[in-house]
Amino acid sequence: MRNKKLFVCSVVAVVLLLVVESYIYLNVNSSKKKDVKISFVVTGDNLDKWENMRAGAETAAMDNDCIVDFVNCPVEYGVDGEIDTISRQLSDGADYVMVASSDYESVKEFVNTNHLSSRVLFVKNGNPTDYKNAVIPDDYSLGMDFANYIKENSTVSKLAMVSTTEDVNTLAMMQGINEALKDMDIKIEYRHLSSKTGTINQSMYNLGQSGLFDGFITLDFNTLEAAAKAQDKLKKPVHVYSIDSSKESVYYLDSNVIDALAFKDDYSIGFLAVEEAIGEADFSKLKSSNQMYYISDRNTIHSEKMEKVLFRFDK
Repeated sequence: MRNKKLFVCSVVAVVLLLVVESYIYLNVNSSKKKDVKISFVVTGDNLDKWENMRAGAETAAMDNDCIVDFVNCPVEYGVDGEIDTISRQLSDGADYVMVASSDYESVKEFVNTNHLSSRVLFVKNGNPTDYKNAVIPDDYSLGMDFANYIKENSTVSKLAMVSTTEDVNTLAMMQGINEALKDMDIKIEYRHLSSKTGTINQSMYNLGQSGLFDGFITLDFNTLEAAAKAQDKLKKPVHVYSIDSSKESVYYLDSNVIDALAFKDDYSIGFLAVEEAIGEADFSKLKSSNQMYYISDRNTIHSEKMEKVLFRFDK
C-alpha cells in the first residue's frame, strides 16, 4: 500500500512538474518579441547613394529587434516600378515599408487609396506635413536657412539657381530661397537644365562665362558636378553654393571648389525612420533642433560638429 501511494505521489509530482515547465516555456516564448521587418524602397539605379541612410537604419535596427532590407527601384521602371516593389515587399512579409520615391505625389495617391499610411512611411523625399509619421527634412526651411547664410556671408549680387529636377523637395527649396531673398539686393534667375552630361556641362560653362552671374546655387548633384567642372574652365570662377547629400559634395567643399554646402543628414533620417516604425522617435525634439540638415562652409567643415556629420564613416 505504501509503495502504491509513493508511486501515485511520484506520478502526480512529475505531472505537476511538466505542467509548470510547459507554462514557463509557453510564457517565455510568447513574451519574446517578434523581429520587426522593415524594407526601404529607394529610387535609383544602385544603392550607393543611400549608403549613409542604410547605415543609420541598420544602427537603429541592431538594438531594436528589427530586420532592415534596402531595395532599389531602377529609374527606368518609373513610379509603376516603385509601387510594384512596395506591394511586393508588403506581400513578402514586411511589417513596414519606408519609401524615398522619385514621384512622391503618385506614390502618396497609391498609399492613400489603399489605406496603407500606417505601414508605408515616407523618408527624405516628399512633403513633411502630409503625414505625421513621415521622416522628411523641411526643404522650405532648408532653402530659407541657406539663403540667409548666403546673405550674411557673401558679396554676390546675381545668382543663377539651377536644377535638373523639379520634384516636391526641389520646389520647396526654391520657394524658401526666393522667399528669403525677395527683398534683398541679391537677384536670382532660375534655369531648369537637362541632365544629359554633355548638355549640362556646356550649359553651366555658358552661364558662368556669360558674366551675367557671380554665383550659382545648385539644387542637385548633377548641377553641382557640372558647376565644379565649369570652375576649372572659366576665366573668372564664380561662387558656388550647393544643396546635396553625396560624398562627392563634401569632397568639393573640402577641396575649396564650392563655397558652402547644405547637407541632409541621411544617417539620422535612416535611424529615425526605424525608430518611428517601432514607436521610439522623438519628433518634438527633432523639429526643434533641425538635426536632419546642416549648413557648412570652408571655415566650419572641420569643426567637431561638422566632422561627426560630414565625415561620419571616414574616421
